[in-house]
Amino acid sequence: MDSKYILGISELDSQHEEIETIFNALQGAVEDKERWHNLFESLCEKLKFHFYAEESIMRIFAYPESQEHRKSHLEVLKSLESQKDINLPSADIEKLRDQPMRLFLEQILSQDMRFAAFIKRNKERLGIQ
Repeated sequence: MDSKYILGISELDSQHEEIETIFNALQGAVEDKERWHNLFESLCEKLKFHFYAEESIMRIFAYPESQEHRKSHLEVLKSLESQKDINLPSADIEKLRDQPMRLFLEQILSQDMRFAAFIKRNKERLGIQ
C-alpha cells in the first residue's frame, strides 16, 4: 500500500493491505465470474470486519467524529452492493470496479487519518503504548 495511506496503527494498516490485495485481485478476475464473485464475497467480509474493528476502537476512545466516520464506511459498503449481483455483465463490472477502491482510499485519507491522529494523541495522554 502506498505510504500515504499508512496510519501507523499496525492492525488497521495490516487490514488495509489485505483489503487492497483483494481489490487488486478483483481487477484481474472480471472475466472469470465465479472467481470474481468469490473474491467479491471475501472483500465484503473483510471490509465488514475491518469497519467493525475501527468502529470498536472509536467507541473505546470516545472518538467525537465516529458518526461521520461510520457514514463513510456505509458509503463504501453501499457502493459494493451495486456490484453484488453475480449475473452482472462483465462490461458493467468493468465500469463499476474502480469505484469501491476509490471510495475506500478516499475514506482512508479523509477519515482514517484524522482518526489515527486522534488515537495517537489520546494514547499519549493516557500513557498507552
